Amino acid sequence: MFSFCSSAAILESDSDSDSEKDEDTEEAAACQERDEAKKKLAEFEYASQALLAELSTLEAEYEIEKSCREQAEAYAAQVSRENKKLKRISAALLPMLTHLPGDLIDPGNEEEIPAEQVLDPVGQYLEQIKDLQAKVSLLLDEKKELAVQVTELQGRVQQLQEQVEEEQFEKKSLQALVAERQRALKRVKRVSRLLTEEYGKVSQQLDLEEELRQQAETFAHQMLVKQKEANRQSMILMQNIGPETQLLQAMEEVAKMTRELEEAQQEHQAKVKDLEAQLLGRPQAEELHRLLAALAAAEEEKVHLGERLHQAEERNAALEERVKSLEEEAKATGTPSPKTCPEAPLPPPPPPPPPLPPACHVPVDPLMALRQRKGKQQAKRAANSCTDDVKSKAVEEMMARIKSGVVLRPARKDAGDFSKAAAVSKRRSTTMELQGLLAQSGTRSLGRRSSRRQGSQRKLTDNQLESILQRRRRMVDCPAQGQVPQLQPVVSTKYITSVGVREARAGVLSATDPHPSTKSSGDLGKTPTGDPGNLEATIPPCSEEESALAQSQLRVAPLQMSRRIALASGSRDPP
Repeated sequence: MFSFCSSAAILESDSDSDSEKDEDTEEAAACQERDEAKKKLAEFEYASQALLAELSTLEAEYEIEKSCREQAEAYAAQVSRENKKLKRISAALLPMLTHLPGDLIDPGNEEEIPAEQVLDPVGQYLEQIKDLQAKVSLLLDEKKELAVQVTELQGRVQQLQEQVEEEQFEKKSLQALVAERQRALKRVKRVSRLLTEEYGKVSQQLDLEEELRQQAETFAHQMLVKQKEANRQSMILMQNIGPETQLLQAMEEVAKMTRELEEAQQEHQAKVKDLEAQLLGRPQAEELHRLLAALAAAEEEKVHLGERLHQAEERNAALEERVKSLEEEAKATGTPSPKTCPEAPLPPPPPPPPPLPPACHVPVDPLMALRQRKGKQQAKRAANSCTDDVKSKAVEEMMARIKSGVVLRPARKDAGDFSKAAAVSKRRSTTMELQGLLAQSGTRSLGRRSSRRQGSQRKLTDNQLESILQRRRRMVDCPAQGQVPQLQPVVSTKYITSVGVREARAGVLSATDPHPSTKSSGDLGKTPTGDPGNLEATIPPCSEEESALAQSQLRVAPLQMSRRIALASGSRDPP
């Protein structure tokens, strides 16, 4: 094992040296390329400077030639003017030739100047001007060529600079990669060194423990031999002489030492087994390399998955923005006006959804699932908002009608039975209205239990309805007491409760029964004997079970009750 670790360490050191040599060669190549690029840049800079100097000299020569040409043109113009002047003078002197003396007409001594020599300076100047123009044109052509070369050289210099920058960036990246690899190599070296040190320590400890084990075994064997000899001697002594105290003490000491030796041997064996298990449980070099390769592959897969997740998030954000824009467009185009929404009739309940198709094994796109779920939630929200608006408007109209009250007709004093029947019928109608409202509020409360605010509104409507019921009863009972005082004795709260419960029962029966009985409503307040004075004695008190039954019947009342109440209230409203 130690030889294997040492060979592994040697191989690692060889691989480290090879990697260092490769890195040194790469660095040397990069430095050489950088030096070559710098030399090329210096050469291009020198050539560009030479071109610029030559251009400056050519420009100076061009300026000089331009000034010479301008001076020659001015001198030629001056000479032409002088020639014209002389021609005019000669033309003026031609008629005066006869009057001039002979000396002036035929000067014999003077040398005749040929006309060619007189005209030579002008021709010379013109030739010089032409030569200068040709030189200037040549210089301009050369200047253009040099300018093109300069632009090309500048573009080349820029390309070389960009190339140098790219090479510098690559060099920096390579340096960073080399530094990272060097750090990883240092870590691997440190780990390998620690492993070798630990292995050396463990091997030394194992050798030491093996030596100690051998020594302990030899010592135990010697002690066993001595013990056997002592036992033999003690047996002989016991046979020959009686037991003595010293012999007994020696035997006890020998037994104690044997126990200690056995315990030490057991502890030593346990330690040896633990060390062997630790050595067997250590991972080998091949397994370590395999785990490192698996870790690198897992990291690459993690990076790839992170990129895919980022792309999916971007797509999700784009789709959400698109969905929001489509929702805004749909709201802008399809929202109904606030005036027409409350007037629309209550939509019928939707039919039960069809059974779902069997689940298929096709992979579902999560983005499409999210879009479908959002669309369903928005449709449900819109339907709930529309139905809630219709229901709230209906409840507000009903509350306004209840608060405004029912117009009562004046009753005569001599018609006691008729007034009592009218009061009971009015009470019954109000109870029926309130029963319908309670049924509506009950059905509405079932749909609004999700939020605390809606529960508080339901409690508030129940309290308002109870207060309205009590006020209506007081308003109906007061005229009946004023008209027929002998028919209204003292009525207890039990009677009021029982009357309310029975009226609720009658309202529910009348709502559920399509053919109600023709019994007059005035008989509800009478006893079977026709005596209204014994109402408290004949009507039994309302128990808790009856009140609970009445409340449950009120809540279970169908929607036909609310529709009948709405139709009846609409017919009673004044035009």
